[in-house]
Amino acid sequence: MTNSDSAVENIETRLKVLLPEDVGAALMDGVVLCHLSNHICPRSVASIHVPSPAVPKLSMAKCRRNVENFLDACKKLGVTQDKLCLPHHILEERGLVKVGMTIQALLDLPPLRPTPLSAV
Repeated sequence: MTNSDSAVENIETRLKVLLPEDVGAALMDGVVLCHLSNHICPRSVASIHVPSPAVPKLSMAKCRRNVENFLDACKKLGVTQDKLCLPHHILEERGLVKVGMTIQALLDLPPLRPTPLSAV
């Protein structure tokens, strides 16, 4: 089993979704990744552009925004620079192994403990 397979299984289990065979295409718009980030740390991605029945495919600009928001959330949550993929790895489906590493690093982060400030 490859690293990206276990990352996919983790996403499916945590978000209770089934990703299609073409995982790269499913992650390309950043929606699933943003939801995953918010699952790990609520509100780590403040706004997510999601497709609607009227507009089933997001524009490239909205996809890029989602992907950048996901990567920013990863950084803030403590994913180290060497484990972070680049936006084009996700947006252009190049480097899925790198994307898998980023997802795995996010999933491997220790659970966040609420600090006295965040409890206010």
